Amino acid sequence: MGKRNKVTTRDIADYTGLSQSTVSMVLSGKRNVSFTAETEEKVKEAARKLGYKKPVRKKAGTDSALSDTILVMAPLLTNNYYSSVIHSITDQALSYHYKVVTVVTSRDAAKETEYLSLAENSNPAGIIILYPINRVAEANALSRKIPIVLVGEKPDNVRFDSVELDSRKPGALVGGHLLSLGHRQAAFISTPIRKHEISRLRRLAGLRQAFQEAGLPEEAVEVFQPSPSEFRNYAFQSAEYQTGYEMTRKALSQGSSATAFVGQNDMTAYGIMAALRDQGFRIPRDRSVAGFDDAIFSSMPQISLTSVDHATVQKGRDAVTMIYTRNHQKDRPSHVTRMEYEPKLVIRNSTGPAPVRG
Repeated sequence: MGKRNKVTTRDIADYTGLSQSTVSMVLSGKRNVSFTAETEEKVKEAARKLGYKKPVRKKAGTDSALSDTILVMAPLLTNNYYSSVIHSITDQALSYHYKVVTVVTSRDAAKETEYLSLAENSNPAGIIILYPINRVAEANALSRKIPIVLVGEKPDNVRFDSVELDSRKPGALVGGHLLSLGHRQAAFISTPIRKHEISRLRRLAGLRQAFQEAGLPEEAVEVFQPSPSEFRNYAFQSAEYQTGYEMTRKALSQGSSATAFVGQNDMTAYGIMAALRDQGFRIPRDRSVAGFDDAIFSSMPQISLTSVDHATVQKGRDAVTMIYTRNHQKDRPSHVTRMEYEPKLVIRNSTGPAPVRG
C-alpha cells in the first residue's frame, strides 16, 4: 500500500520544467486560460511519452462539488503535530488529483456533527479524522457511503479504516527510559484527561505500567491537570503550552517529589521546561523532561527534548492512499483496514540521570 504506479501531472511538470498548475490546465482544457502553442504541444507530447491518462471520473450520480476533495477534521492547528500531518496529507493528495479542505472542530461534538452532515450532503472523495472523535456512531454510518480514515488513537467502537498507534507503547518507552536513568518519581502533566481523550489516558497508562513493572507503586507517577474551567481560561492558541507551564509550577509549589516531568505531548513539555527554568532548575541536571510526538522544534539544540516519534508524516500519506484505494475498487469491501506504526524513542538532552537526593 502507498506505492503510486500511474503518471501524474506532477511527473509531467518535472519532465517539462513547467509548473504543475500549467500542466493541469493544459491537459484539462481549462477555459479562459491561454498558453502558447509551443507550451501546449510540449505538455501533450510529454503526456503521450510518459503514458499519462486522465483520472477516471466516478460513476454518474456520484459527482459533486467536492467529489475530488478530501475533508480533514482536526481538533486544532496550533500543535505542530496536526499541521505536519495535514501537510503530508496535502502533498500526497496532489499525487492522486485530490484537493484538501481542513476544518477545525476544537473537539466539540456539535461541530463534528455539523461537518459530518456537510460531508454526507456534498459527497467528498473521503474524510480523514485526526483524533478520536465523539460522534463515532455518525461516522460509522457515513463510512458506508464515503471512505473515512482515522489517523491516531482508535476507539474500540470505530468501524472504519485507521492508521493508528497504541499510545500505551510510547508511554512505556518513556517510562522505561526514565527508570534506566534512576528516576523513581515522575509527574505526568496533561490538559484535562476525559474518557474520550484516549491518547492521554493510554500514554499515562503506559508510563504507569513501566513504573509498576519496576516494583514501584501507582503513586510514583503523579498526575497534574487543570480543571476544565481553568483550561477554558487559557488562551486557545497556547493552551497546551500554558498547561505545561502552570501545572509544573503547581507541582513544584506542592512539593512534588518528581525528578522527571512528562508532558502529554511536546507542546506541553515546552511549557514544563520553561516553568522549571523560571524556577531555577537546570535541565536535565536537576529535573528531566520528556514529551510525545517528536515535533520539529524538539530537535532544535535550544530545546533538545526527548520525545517519541510515531511516523507523523507517513501516517498522513498512508491515509490518503487508503482513501484512493477505496475509491478505485470496483466493489467496496466490507472489511476494515487497520495499519499500526511502532513508536521510536528519540533521546535528547532533556533527560539525564536522576539527581542524588541528600
